[in-house]
Amino acid sequence: MNFAEEQIRPSDALMEMSMGHWEGCSRSEIYTPEVQSLLENFQPDFCAPSGESLRQVEFRMVQFLTGTVLGLPEKLRSDLLMHHQTESQGFSHDRDGPLLQLPSHWEMLHRHRQGLTRKKSGKSRLQHVTTTGNHVAEDEVSPREASHQHVLPDLNNRSSPSIASSCVGIFTHSIPIKCLLTGLLGCSPVMMHKICIEDSSVTVLQHSWKTGWQIKRLNDTAHLRLL
Repeated sequence: MNFAEEQIRPSDALMEMSMGHWEGCSRSEIYTPEVQSLLENFQPDFCAPSGESLRQVEFRMVQFLTGTVLGLPEKLRSDLLMHHQTESQGFSHDRDGPLLQLPSHWEMLHRHRQGLTRKKSGKSRLQHVTTTGNHVAEDEVSPREASHQHVLPDLNNRSSPSIASSCVGIFTHSIPIKCLLTGLLGCSPVMMHKICIEDSSVTVLQHSWKTGWQIKRLNDTAHLRLL
């Protein structure tokens, strides 16, 4: 992609969805019938103890895109994120606290996590790079293992000749990408399950002040044919 090393900056905002106390545990231990019932009834606001929900992941990804990538003024960022904050009322954006005000369910989840066997889970290096110019194992819950999905927003701002076009490459995981797309499309984060993002795929977004965000390419793997 021809990005210089000094242009690469890591960002915690691009981390995979946090599974909290469940990370590194076997799926068969976690997804009991009781937990499956909670998942079905409380999505997209369900989360593991001390973890994140789909709605939280969507919120931080949209916030990163509008705040860090576009560099919008604080007032405009607040306006763009207002509907996300409204939908998010009733739960916290702090990973260290529970998302739902469901004491009995939360106590059940905390009891359930006791005795779970943990496995090692790596922490990936997530990063984004910027230029200006014209141009998991199936039996584990270990979402922070590196996957290599890419989002490449093509930021075209032609409303003012003083602002140059820029291209930003964002390297992150599939769930954050899918949650970001549901946020841009204005649909429920639950719809992320209908979107396919494969390893090493490329998704291209384009932005203009006239049309906002548009999806130009989704889950493109054509470049892998050359390998």
